Amino acid sequence: MLSVIAAIRDAALQNPNHPAYETNNESITYGELWDYSDCLAHHLMALKLTRQQPIIVYGHMSPLQLVAFLGTVKSGHPYVPIDSSTPAERLQVIIEASEACLLLTTEELTTPLSIPVVAVSDCMTQKTNTTIQPTTWVKDQEIHYIIYTSGSTGKPKGVQITANNLAHFVAWMNEHFPIQQSGVFLNQAPYSFDLSVMDLYPSLVGGHTLYAITHEQISNPKLLFDDLAGSGIDVWTSTPSFAKMCLMNKDWHQGLMPALNTFLFCGEILPKKVVKELMLRFPQASIFNLYGPTETTVAVSYVEVTKELLQRFEQLPIASMTEPNLSLHENGEIIISGPTVSAGYLGAPDLTSKAFPSVEGSRVYKTGDIGYEKDGYLFFAGRKDFQVKLHGYRLEIEEIEKQIGDLSPVNGCVVVPVIKGDDIVSLSAYIVLRDQLLDSAFQMTKQLKSLLSDRLPSYMIPKKFIYIDSLPLNTNGKVDRKGLAVMEKV
Repeated sequence: MLSVIAAIRDAALQNPNHPAYETNNESITYGELWDYSDCLAHHLMALKLTRQQPIIVYGHMSPLQLVAFLGTVKSGHPYVPIDSSTPAERLQVIIEASEACLLLTTEELTTPLSIPVVAVSDCMTQKTNTTIQPTTWVKDQEIHYIIYTSGSTGKPKGVQITANNLAHFVAWMNEHFPIQQSGVFLNQAPYSFDLSVMDLYPSLVGGHTLYAITHEQISNPKLLFDDLAGSGIDVWTSTPSFAKMCLMNKDWHQGLMPALNTFLFCGEILPKKVVKELMLRFPQASIFNLYGPTETTVAVSYVEVTKELLQRFEQLPIASMTEPNLSLHENGEIIISGPTVSAGYLGAPDLTSKAFPSVEGSRVYKTGDIGYEKDGYLFFAGRKDFQVKLHGYRLEIEEIEKQIGDLSPVNGCVVVPVIKGDDIVSLSAYIVLRDQLLDSAFQMTKQLKSLLSDRLPSYMIPKKFIYIDSLPLNTNGKVDRKGLAVMEKV
C-alpha cells in the first residue's frame, strides 16, 4: 500500500525546486517543504510528547500549514486543522475535546489558551542534518489527521482518519481521475474542511503544485480572477457553491484558464444548471460529481457528468450502483464500507458504535443520507436527521439550535433551512424571546449574531432571524418543523 509520506519524500528528492504550494503572495518548493517539516518534527520529538497525542494546526492557507501537517505526522502525531476564522470559544472546545498537547500556529494568535502554543516559523530555523526516520512516521492504523464536524449534542465531533484510510483514498483518486503528470490543483476549501484533502494529498503525492485561494481573494473578485488567470490550474476542486459564485463573472471561461481540464465537485448537491453553464464555458474540461462524508475520507464514489446524463435524469446521480463500497439499507439509508471508513469519533465510543456498526463481520459507516436507485445509478434524497449541507459544510441543525437557545435573551428556537430549487441557500432561525421585544428586530438580531460569533463559525449562523410568540406544534405535539420549512421555500 502506498505510503503518503514516502511518496511526498520521493517527490521532494526528484524535484526539490518544483513548487509544492503557491498562492497570491507565498510559495514553497518540495525541497523546502521536506526540510522544514524535518526541522519541525525534530522540535516536536525533542518535547517527548506521548505518541499519537493530537496536535492542533491553526492558520489559514499558509504554506507553513503544509509544513506543520507533514512535520506533525513525521513525528508520530495526528494533526487537527483549525482555520483562523474559528471563534475562540469553539477553538477551546476542540482543544479540550481532542486532548491536544500542543498548538502549532502559522499566524499571530493572541487568545490565551489552555495548551502551549508554538509558531511553526520558530521551528524552521533549527536546522539539522539528521533525517527523521520512517519508523517514527504515522503509519498503518495510526491516526493521520482529525477533522471536527458539527455535532448534534452541541459539541463538535472529531473524525479520526488513519494513515491507511488516507493512503487508500489517494490511491483511489489516482486510479480514477485524469490527473496530468505535472499539473496544478486548485485548493479552495480551508484545511479544517475535509474537501481540502481531495486536492492536498493527491497533489503532493503526485509531485504537483497546489494553488490555494484565500479568504482575501474570495472577498475581492477582481483579485481572485486576476490570480486565477495566472494560476495555470489544471484540476479544479471545489464545492458547487464556489463554482456558482465564479459563474457570476462572465469572463470566467476557458480563455481565462486555458489549462483547466478537470472539475471535481463534492460536499453538496451539484445542480444541473451549473454543469450546463460549465460545459458551455469550458468545453475541453471533464466534470465529475463525487460523493462521500468526512467519516469515509472525503469521497468514495463519482460519476462523470456527460450531456447524455444531463438529458437522461432530472437530478444528477452520485454513484453507479456497481460501486462495491456503497449499499442501501432497507430504510433507504446509504451505508459505506471499505478501507476508507474512519476509525471513529475521538473520545466518543457511544457515538462511534452507533455510527460504525459491524455488518457481516465488516465495519461500516451509517451515513444518515437517504438514497434511491434508478437505472443503475444511486441518487441522494436528503438526510434522515437534522443534518444539512450548506455551501459544502455539513451542519447539525441541533447544534445551532442549542447554541442559540443557550443565549440569555432566548427562550426557544427552531432553525430551518431555506431551499431554492434543489439547493439549501441559507438558514433561518425562528426565535421565542424570554422578554418582550423592546428594541427593533434589527437591533435584537444584531445582538444575537454578535453573541453567536463567539460560539459558532460564520457559516453556521442563520442569515435571517424571525421573532414569534411561540413555536408552532404539529398534531403529535412536536414542533412543526415541516410547516416552518414550507414557509422558507423560495
